[in-house]
Amino acid sequence: KNFFQDKTGQIGKPRFHSRKYLKKSYTGKSTIRITGKRYLKIPKLGYVKTSKTGVLQDVKIKRYTVLLEPTGKYYLSLQVEISEPEKYSLTGKRVGIDVGVADLAILSNGLKYPSFNSSYFEKKAKIWQKKYSRRRHLVKLLVLQDRNKKVLCPRSLESFTNWQKAQKSKAKYQAKAANQRRDYLHKLTTHLVKQYDVIAIEDLKTKNLQKNH
Repeated sequence: KNFFQDKTGQIGKPRFHSRKYLKKSYTGKSTIRITGKRYLKIPKLGYVKTSKTGVLQDVKIKRYTVLLEPTGKYYLSLQVEISEPEKYSLTGKRVGIDVGVADLAILSNGLKYPSFNSSYFEKKAKIWQKKYSRRRHLVKLLVLQDRNKKVLCPRSLESFTNWQKAQKSKAKYQAKAANQRRDYLHKLTTHLVKQYDVIAIEDLKTKNLQKNH
């Protein structure tokens, strides 16, 4: 609606979600109550054991989302209304950051921050990706054989659990690598914001640097 009614041409086309890979989640606006040190009462689900309920003491919960990850774990995401957070004290320092490939960031004062290395989990994820693709291909062949032979009770993809185990293992290693990378970047950016008042960074894509020989 925003795209078709926009006359300035600043709003882009809408992006539609894929029909193949749907996120298993649902969102609600009902009230959530904190019933204990590590328990929340969610509508339709009842009492759920969770962590970090101490940060929800003086906030107003507006919306909640329950999400099932490909790893098989459930996550609860909360949208809350809080008072204005405390600001960091000024340091009077300025710095410029140069983004690179060998080093993640090089500061104008000479400090270097190395790139995050997640090669172990990425190698594991590639191994399980191959196993998952191979097992799923074999399962598809067996399902087609049952259809061609017109078996009374043909098997389906869901009746084979071996490829589903490989899918969970692949997702687990991918999630570990992504979580560690995200944690590293959050800690680095928080450290820079606490140390410097003004941060100048070049408008450059690191992927383009990797294309160079």
